[in-house]
Amino acid sequence: MKAAFVKDVGGVELREVEPPVLEDGSLIVEMKASGVCGTDIEKTRGRNITSPILGHEVAGIVAESGINHIHAGTRVVPHHHVACGKCDYCRRGAETMCTKFKTSNFQPCGFAERFLVPRYNVQNGGVHVFDSSISFEEASFAEPFACCIRGQEKVFRSLQGFSEGSVLQAAVIGAGPIGLMHMELLRKRFPNAKILAVDINDLRLFFAEREEGALVLNPKNTEEGLFSQKALALSNAKEGFDLVIVATGSPKAIDEAIRCVRKSGSLLLFGAPHRGTIHQLDLARFFLDELNIVSSYSATDRELDSALRLIEGRVLDVSKFISKRYPLERIGDAFDSAMLDNSVKIVVSN
Repeated sequence: MKAAFVKDVGGVELREVEPPVLEDGSLIVEMKASGVCGTDIEKTRGRNITSPILGHEVAGIVAESGINHIHAGTRVVPHHHVACGKCDYCRRGAETMCTKFKTSNFQPCGFAERFLVPRYNVQNGGVHVFDSSISFEEASFAEPFACCIRGQEKVFRSLQGFSEGSVLQAAVIGAGPIGLMHMELLRKRFPNAKILAVDINDLRLFFAEREEGALVLNPKNTEEGLFSQKALALSNAKEGFDLVIVATGSPKAIDEAIRCVRKSGSLLLFGAPHRGTIHQLDLARFFLDELNIVSSYSATDRELDSALRLIEGRVLDVSKFISKRYPLERIGDAFDSAMLDNSVKIVVSN
């Protein structure tokens, strides 16, 4: 059986491994579609701050079942990280901080012909069933959209006075796959939202403008790459944006993003910075302007189920994000393509 692993010298390669063995209470899933995440790319570069196991945006078919209520042939989206649901973190709604959350994962990985979903994941709600109304490719978007849903739910708790009919002024810094998905969610939640997309990639900015109705700004076209003043002028957000989502780990982008937030506005720190990244913050402004800075990591099975239902209901249009498709045998090419500037989302199929 073939599965993907990070090369010692960088990149990714397929290796022959022993097929997973079914355990009592577990599932073996045949991978049908798996998206390449930005964190997967960081793992190939040795910069990861999360598990080194590749592949977590997965949809497939149950090949073997060790439980009674999910049978072979069932279409599923399994979750690689699952909270226990019992600890203090879980009871307080901070499930992704659960000490057991990151101890579970697929075996050997999500980019494999088949992989084991451990008993712990299955018992704690980490398997989501979907019907044939959507494709495996579409279902594979449930995990990244779930992460966006959780982040936005957290940040909107800090933004008072906004309802579905509000005219939200938002800026999304980083128009990669996750940034674009954030725009899609914002557009569905606030149809009249004024969204500004900021990125150094003109192709992705064109996508944001065409598909999400966003104003666009390339920092390369601003003096020394400082975009905050031009962003505020371009969007006519004179007092600053209600919400700024930082979908990149760049410290410079974070610094400029903070300058874009209005008084009592919110900033969602969503892009994963490199470990050890340090940022200086003007604490006086943070205090006097009552800025809300919220971070969000991963997603729970609650958000994953919500995302899957939105995809099934065609509320979210996910197919438009797919730039290219590659078979598992060409996993190396898939990762190479995902690293290029001319792609949005790369999906691997089996």
